[in-house]
Amino acid sequence: MRSDLLITSLQQYIPLSERDQQLIIACLRERKVKKGQFLVHEGAVSRCTNFVNEGSVRTYFIDLNGQEHIVQFAIEGWWISDLNSFILQVPATFNVQAIEDSVILELPFESLELLYEQIPKLERYFRIVTQRAFVAFQQRIVQNISMTAEDRYLAFQQKYPKIELRIPQRLVASYLGISAEFLSKIKKRLKEEKGRI
Repeated sequence: MRSDLLITSLQQYIPLSERDQQLIIACLRERKVKKGQFLVHEGAVSRCTNFVNEGSVRTYFIDLNGQEHIVQFAIEGWWISDLNSFILQVPATFNVQAIEDSVILELPFESLELLYEQIPKLERYFRIVTQRAFVAFQQRIVQNISMTAEDRYLAFQQKYPKIELRIPQRLVASYLGISAEFLSKIKKRLKEEKGRI
């Protein structure tokens, strides 16, 4: 199991001794998932938080009209799960699904709680990661309320330049809250405008 990306991610915020690293690695489970396979199903309890070692994953829900809404993407080096389900160990609201064939490092709830006792500074790491995720969600809410679809798309491109190249356009459109057809029109218009400059 390759854990270097995870250890690098952790050490961006907290120093880890060799012992700390070994304790963390011992708690991880590597899981290879195929494109379209689920890590979490709506209604089931999210028993693990998931670190994307390779590939890409999305979190989404389906509304009462059967419309799909993507709330999060994750690529290499990012964590993903139904956070409410994982933290409270209650049924999930969201589905978490692989977009590409992926390699996930699963960290079970019980193991993480044990690690917090053995490596108290690990709580600092997850606090920082959770705070940053919360800020990103708040910014996204403001964008959805106050920005045009075109401006939301441009902000998405600027913030996540690597993601758009790997993810189908219909998923990007779902994340932006628009149809794939409307996103195509936006992209066409932007390309035409760029050509006139």
